[in-house]
Amino acid sequence: MGAMLREFRGAAVDPYLLTLAGTAGTSLVGLLVAEGWQQTRDGVVTVWRRFRPEAVEEVERELEASRTAALDAGEGEGPGPAGRLEGRWVGQFATLLGEHPEAADELRDLVEEWRRRAADGQEIRGDVRMEARAEGNGRVYQAGRDQHITDR
Repeated sequence: MGAMLREFRGAAVDPYLLTLAGTAGTSLVGLLVAEGWQQTRDGVVTVWRRFRPEAVEEVERELEASRTAALDAGEGEGPGPAGRLEGRWVGQFATLLGEHPEAADELRDLVEEWRRRAADGQEIRGDVRMEARAEGNGRVYQAGRDQHITDR
């Protein structure tokens, strides 16, 4: 980690830690409505439990509130609260790393796990819109992921 420090909320923070906080916050918000949410949530809670156990219940509530906000935004029209949620979580991670720079390794590992899951196709990102039309005796089969059909 570099010796150069930047200021975040009045405290000096290493730029590497700020970058990691930004990556973690942005990644988390992208996973709020993805498959595997429980794994994502549990990973964040585990990091907090290790480094800020007194704040675990608060972070659990914030995770659930963020997920609810993201899901609700997905049902509405127009831009969602993603930017606001990202800011909130980048701030949470930056505060954690500012107080406990030793948490960087675990947080980096967690972000890498999220990336591996995404690369392995274990989550669906973005909106899915499917349309189909069947006429006469036609059939339509649609799925957002795996689908197995056995016609007899």
